[in-house]
Amino acid sequence: MLGAATLDSLAAAFAALGRLHREAPDETALRGFRDLIEDWPLAALEPEGKDSAAGPSNAGPSNAGLPSAGLPNSGSSSAGPSNPGPSNPAPAGAAAVGEAGTADASTRTRWHGGTDAGRAATGAGMEQIRESARAGETPEEIRRDHDLLYGDTAAARVAPYESVHRGVDGLVFGEATLEVRAAYQALSLQAPKLNQEPDDHIGLEFDFMAQLTLQVIDALYGDDAARAEKLMTHGTDFLRDHLLAWAPQMLDLATQHAQTHFMKGVVLLSIGALDSYAELLDLPFERP
Repeated sequence: MLGAATLDSLAAAFAALGRLHREAPDETALRGFRDLIEDWPLAALEPEGKDSAAGPSNAGPSNAGLPSAGLPNSGSSSAGPSNPGPSNPAPAGAAAVGEAGTADASTRTRWHGGTDAGRAATGAGMEQIRESARAGETPEEIRRDHDLLYGDTAAARVAPYESVHRGVDGLVFGEATLEVRAAYQALSLQAPKLNQEPDDHIGLEFDFMAQLTLQVIDALYGDDAARAEKLMTHGTDFLRDHLLAWAPQMLDLATQHAQTHFMKGVVLLSIGALDSYAELLDLPFERP
């Protein structure tokens, strides 16, 4: 079982990246993410073994005020499928994911998780975010790049949906979409626009891993080792059978088509985050 501090950092990274894949940042979110990059969750961890079950320290970096990418609870709201209610809040035991740390950064161990290639992607992504700030890239420029990249207002240069990349016919709402939907439902989560937009957007899949990871932390704080292990198995299966089966190729394409430093940084950080989680779970990470 991964330690809670490691899980905490993974959740913060996946939540922030999931949101940025779903929508371009406004001025506040852009400034917050640029501030976060100097203390990126997967580049600074306190020393911790894989088998540690200690609770997360509040020295963990924040997710820069970036809320969930949008997987609302599907079982507790009375508003119905078209308006399923608010996103799941982070469990009380995972407060470090949503709050800035107070410990001196010099007391932490610098750590880039994953393989050499994953560490290189993380480092390159951090540098692209810094370069975005130095170049003065505006929210409007980043939004336009995001739109062109993922087809929000134009034909997508890179389709952000699993079913497009894995399905025989290359269309959305394929078999992969239904499998992803079932994985969400197992944790009482659902896509925010069920049956209107595909469930298998890369931002939603990243957010799912973040929310699952927070639930693992919550189980650890509740001394429910059996539930924590069950959730980790569910997350391992999802990472192996879904994200790792298509996202590396999709993200590689996105690095070629992104026009702004900011979006290139988001994509590279995503490659590094997937590589880190895969390495910690002993899963193969195959880049194109």
